[in-house]
Amino acid sequence: MNLAHKFAVLTGGLLLSTGGTHAAATRISYMDAFATARGNAFTATADNPSAVFYNGAGLTQLAGSQIHGSIYTMSLGYEADTTFGSDAIDGASQAVPSLFLSHRLKDSPLALGFGVYCPFALGANWGKDAAFTAAFPSPFAAVPYEAKLEYIKYHAVVAWQLTKTLSVAGGLSFDKSHTNLKANALDFEGDDQMVGYTVSLHWKPSAEHAFGLNYQARTEATYEGTSNVAVGLGPAGPITLPLDAKSDFIFPESITLGYSYRPYTRWNLEFNLDWTNWDRVNKWSLDGVPRAEFELNWKSALIWQLGATRYFDNGWHLSAGYTFVEDAIPDADFLPIVPDSNRHFCSIGIGRHYDHISWQFTYQQAFADIRSISGNTTSPSIDGDYDLDSISMAFSLSYRF
Repeated sequence: MNLAHKFAVLTGGLLLSTGGTHAAATRISYMDAFATARGNAFTATADNPSAVFYNGAGLTQLAGSQIHGSIYTMSLGYEADTTFGSDAIDGASQAVPSLFLSHRLKDSPLALGFGVYCPFALGANWGKDAAFTAAFPSPFAAVPYEAKLEYIKYHAVVAWQLTKTLSVAGGLSFDKSHTNLKANALDFEGDDQMVGYTVSLHWKPSAEHAFGLNYQARTEATYEGTSNVAVGLGPAGPITLPLDAKSDFIFPESITLGYSYRPYTRWNLEFNLDWTNWDRVNKWSLDGVPRAEFELNWKSALIWQLGATRYFDNGWHLSAGYTFVEDAIPDADFLPIVPDSNRHFCSIGIGRHYDHISWQFTYQQAFADIRSISGNTTSPSIDGDYDLDSISMAFSLSYRF
């Protein structure tokens, strides 16, 4: 089987694997079980095909052709104790798969990579009887109780090894997204397609030290679809009117800096700092639908990532990591459909490398302080205490041809 045939078969399998990609956070950054075990501190290491996402320039470190698949599953615990009652989100386990391909060109400084993954996703459902919403025609009926977002990125990367220690990369992506927002007075569903790009750098001046930089450009979506709007009450309940509608949303740029230190050949320690420009997200509105607008006013936030890996004989390795995620949504504009708070993620994982195959299993636990919301401008019914935590597991499998 030649290389082109291999890639065609693998890509076909990949496209079949990307269904059902809801997750319980707006930005998804856990694309690889090994990186997840290290607290996602992987930008300066980037030594498997998931480098397509973490740092495309790291692809020049890989030999031959490789395929790398991961699945990240999350079970979300999210509870609200508001003025009008207590609620809990549907905490069913949600899975986010990803798959990456890499190929280092023979006798060339170039390496190629391709990935399909979900950098943004949302799957929150409080139920139409949530205490912070109400039946039409109450003004609280406009408060959303369910939101779904699917965002799939088809990302191709070319990496170039400029010198023995320095590599750079650039990537283009074709992105598809679908969204659905529900309130007791509104139901909107829309789709859009976008183009994005990435730029990255990997510098390893010595065996002990490595540095990484990854920039993901923003994309701008215009979701076009249909909105069913409650316009009156009849004997059987609200009377709805279908309207053509569209909504603009910006998925912001992010920059990740990483430093890896290997004091001994069997240890790899890394620290990453990740910045996402959520300041671009100011409002959400539906053109064509009267009074369908929410102020958001999100703020830029940092993610702090720290990880360590200990390598053993016979290909075994053990990793542990810690991640701190800053909240990005002010109290005044908080919506329960977007889980947000200062969060702490602790992770541990084990894996093994063989001649052609490697695997990794990771367990992750997230903790958050109870977030007290007051003075909410969307609706006073949202004011209250929100408790968020989650348990996640990830598994990766790689094969090198």
